[in-house]
Amino acid sequence: MNLLSLNVRGIGSVGKPAWVKKLVSNHKVDVLGLQESMLADVGNFDIASVWGNGGFEADIVGARGKSGGLITLWNNRKFKKVSSIKEQHFLLVSGNLIEDGSLVNIVNVFAPQKVGEKRVLWDSLLGLMQGKLGMWIFFEDFNSVRWVEERKKSKFNVRAAHDFNNFINEACLQEFNMQGNKFTYLTSIGDSIKMSKIDRFLVCQDFFNRWHGACLRALNRELSDHNPILLTVVDTNYGPKPFKWFDSWLDRDDCFDVVKNALSNAYYEGPADISLFKKLAEVKRELKNWWKCVSTKEGEEISRL
Repeated sequence: MNLLSLNVRGIGSVGKPAWVKKLVSNHKVDVLGLQESMLADVGNFDIASVWGNGGFEADIVGARGKSGGLITLWNNRKFKKVSSIKEQHFLLVSGNLIEDGSLVNIVNVFAPQKVGEKRVLWDSLLGLMQGKLGMWIFFEDFNSVRWVEERKKSKFNVRAAHDFNNFINEACLQEFNMQGNKFTYLTSIGDSIKMSKIDRFLVCQDFFNRWHGACLRALNRELSDHNPILLTVVDTNYGPKPFKWFDSWLDRDDCFDVVKNALSNAYYEGPADISLFKKLAEVKRELKNWWKCVSTKEGEEISRL
């Protein structure tokens, strides 16, 4: 599953629908979040122009005048919507993953500029999380950085960063390391170029644990002053987990006997490699059972002492 987020700065501008559609196609995007669509009258815009024909659904928050506006689109063969909540600065779409029924809450965010208004938004998002089950994904333009290193040649607002980090900590959210670019927003005033990292993905602990190997990349900035950011989530099966051996086990008198007895009792006919594999599996099984008993006994002794 691939998720793409982009502050598009006006989806109705010439060339931008085709650019976004190309991103969706090239990166096989399943969930797309757009901020600052600047669409007050969404009925006059062809949503399919940014996705392609068929196979998708969408939810939209209209802009106020020419400011703001949110669009979330998803592949209806990968995700089934159950409900949505629409506010000026966020769009929440809740539903189930088709593959296993997992409940996921996808929140498209475009935070306001003022520190006080951001604080109100963070409190609102925390309230949403307390009232809903399932995994959580927050993405895109938070209009805040977390650390001073995330800004270059622009002012670092300590209060705003503190509030943003408090929200992340209270919500128990995690962040993937971003590849491709250190900053996601670039603007120039005269000869001065200002850069900051205000676009990101934040996920709950359950999501992070399930897809801890996910890849987050900042893609090339073309028709917006924001980089598109792509989160690639892949379920990978690397086979059986490795068996860990601890040298300290050899300090226990019966460890050698466990291994010796397991090998003596394990007899298998057939190809040599298969026989060896099964013998080692038997040793592994016996060692795991032995260590479980040893740990229990030592734990009881420690508790007694």
